[in-house]
Amino acid sequence: MMKKVCILSIDGGGIRGILPGVILSCIEERLRLKAGDEVRLSDYFDLVAGTSTGGILTCLYLTPNEDRRPKFEAKDAVDLYFKNGGEIFSMPFYRKILNPFGLFESKYPATNIEKVLKKYFNNTALNELLKPCIVTAYDFSTRRTYFFNQKDPQKGEDRNFLVRDIARATSAAPTYFPPVEIHSFANKKLCLIDGGVFAGNPAMCAYAEARTSVYNKGETASSKPDFPTAADLLVVSLGTGLRENAYSYRKARRWGLPGWLRPIIDILMSGSSETVHYQMKQLFNAASGNDGFYFRLEPQLGDANSSLDDASEKNMNALKRAGEQFVRENSDLLDRIVDLLIENK
Repeated sequence: MMKKVCILSIDGGGIRGILPGVILSCIEERLRLKAGDEVRLSDYFDLVAGTSTGGILTCLYLTPNEDRRPKFEAKDAVDLYFKNGGEIFSMPFYRKILNPFGLFESKYPATNIEKVLKKYFNNTALNELLKPCIVTAYDFSTRRTYFFNQKDPQKGEDRNFLVRDIARATSAAPTYFPPVEIHSFANKKLCLIDGGVFAGNPAMCAYAEARTSVYNKGETASSKPDFPTAADLLVVSLGTGLRENAYSYRKARRWGLPGWLRPIIDILMSGSSETVHYQMKQLFNAASGNDGFYFRLEPQLGDANSSLDDASEKNMNALKRAGEQFVRENSDLLDRIVDLLIENK
């Protein structure tokens, strides 16, 4: 009997990546309790997709050590935010004076986030990642979406990039960080911004990739179907917190370009994420009559700030508490996911 192809998908959301990070740490801990201390998240997923902060998490979960095992535990991803969030989202005093509210250039310089990404990923290349992946970005110089996938460098070195460059590109949120120019190992140039401009929730991108993938042939042959349909998939999709802050009509009707700039980014990301969730539910319902193998884990923000860049200690702790509260309130659901992942490994 064929097992299901297992997909992990993680939304964008800046510092709110702490939320899926906490939930996935819990899933990894429960996998260890049932399957052994050495297991990692990447052992149980055939494809991992991420946008923006979710793209960084994707790269972390799939980065290998010298023994071709995951270099990082899931909890290390949460530590990345707590240890480096304040540095990544820090604005030098001179920048506050010369660039108020990010009016003249990006709100934050790229130097800090690039330093952090280099520390975690060093010189790891895309083709070295442990599993196939989808990490989204948008090439504004050619007006094309771009999907980084671990298996694509098989087609040539022009598709192989440093993972730290991929993580920088997928998180280059317009107005927050400057765009980035990266080069492949064959010196192909890409000019990129955050994939959240078109895929805040990359679950549908992952579904499309899985539909064209082979799992039952060659050296990596498994008991999983080639070109799987929704009926052959197990999808775990994580959001970065339900945003309940409404925008006032009385204020919005007076907004011009400066007033709409930040809200429109939030609205576009939130709207696209909800649309993909609706589409995935419909796909799974059509395939099997129920969506029992599609899991959307979307915690409430609680008392945390919904801003993408509030990396204050107070807010990061609030995000962590919100993730832990979701875990407590959905313990049975997480156990079911863990059991299904073990069953379909």
